[in-house]
Amino acid sequence: MKHTLLATTALVAISSAASAEITISGTARVGLVTTEGAAAVKADSVMGATKGHDALLNLLDAVKTYKASNFLGTKAVSGVAIDADIGDIAAVSAAEVSNIAALRAAIAREAGTGVSVAGRAAAVIDLASVDAIIAATNATTNAETAKASDTTVGKNRVRISFAGSGTTDGGLTYGFSARADHSNTSTGGSQYISGAFGKISMGDLNGGDEQMVGNLSGVGSSGAGSHQEFAYQSASHNIGYSVSMAGVSLAATTDLVRGADATKTGSNTAYGVKWSGDMGGATVGFAYGKSKIGNVSEDSMSASVSMGGLSITAVSHTNDNGPATTGSAEVTGSHGVAYKAAVADAANSDTDTTGLSISYAMDAMSVTAFTRTEATTGVADKDYSGVGFTYNLGGATLKAGFVDSNDISIMDFGVNFSF
Repeated sequence: MKHTLLATTALVAISSAASAEITISGTARVGLVTTEGAAAVKADSVMGATKGHDALLNLLDAVKTYKASNFLGTKAVSGVAIDADIGDIAAVSAAEVSNIAALRAAIAREAGTGVSVAGRAAAVIDLASVDAIIAATNATTNAETAKASDTTVGKNRVRISFAGSGTTDGGLTYGFSARADHSNTSTGGSQYISGAFGKISMGDLNGGDEQMVGNLSGVGSSGAGSHQEFAYQSASHNIGYSVSMAGVSLAATTDLVRGADATKTGSNTAYGVKWSGDMGGATVGFAYGKSKIGNVSEDSMSASVSMGGLSITAVSHTNDNGPATTGSAEVTGSHGVAYKAAVADAANSDTDTTGLSISYAMDAMSVTAFTRTEATTGVADKDYSGVGFTYNLGGATLKAGFVDSNDISIMDFGVNFSF
């Protein structure tokens, strides 16, 4: 089949030693993606038994006793029960809410208790805070959602890419890469200069950890949701250094403040190291990466092996969301006890993500499968898996993939072109 190459190369002679080159290439795709609709979800609520709530509910016992002795004195208030044992969160019932409401009303109307108007007003404020505490013990976790219908959408795209490279008289290499939708006023694209010292890059860069550790192999014409990728927090770094020697590669990146999305406080670094070499006829690689953005750190590792048409990659990724924070309560005020609503505990649980992909190529056809699991303490695991194939038509590639995205099915089929 005749293949027409639409890449254009411009070669400009700078001097007898220096030269520069610009290449233009393009990619395009047409296809369909079908996504299974999600099932309906009923609203539900879970009682939030946090340490902050426990502390405030213990104070609830104290405030009831305090109001009884200081505001009501020895005078009985008809119909008001104030001696119920609260105990724990489970014991805060509608009856308790009613009792507190009745107590508030009694304080407001009992002028004969010897308590000043200001004192009674303070009591009403305190009791309103207690009501807020009780309300905080129930937290709605899932709002009701209707069933979502299956959807089928067209996926088509074209991109024109530009790349340039050159060499100075002194032997330094420089270059750039960009897409047609970038301009000289944006931070898109990337530029570099390299030499014996290594390579310095600026622009749209993956973090040093992602550069070395990488992702799994995906399926489908448009990626079928790209669930083979890991969530590297360093994805928006804009300056980096890399060097390779004797089979070992090192990359380090950061994000110089350039806009609202840049981290302005705390750490903002990422690095990765990778070794690759030949072992018994197979190409083997091991990589480790780490990043720290603000107070959140991530560690990632990968191992890969390829032999003949078989390629296997395993990736492990852990993010440390920072130290746990505990809810709090205050005891202040001239009348003995004043309450401040609880600050909910934040567990900041780590998320561990592991995955494996296998690809096998035979002549013009290749088959790929992957699986990835996200595990967060206290949250149900999320599982993603996919299988797909590609067939090289010569300049165009037929691609199809099926992905189970945490129990939601995605089918992705289309043709990809290269120019």
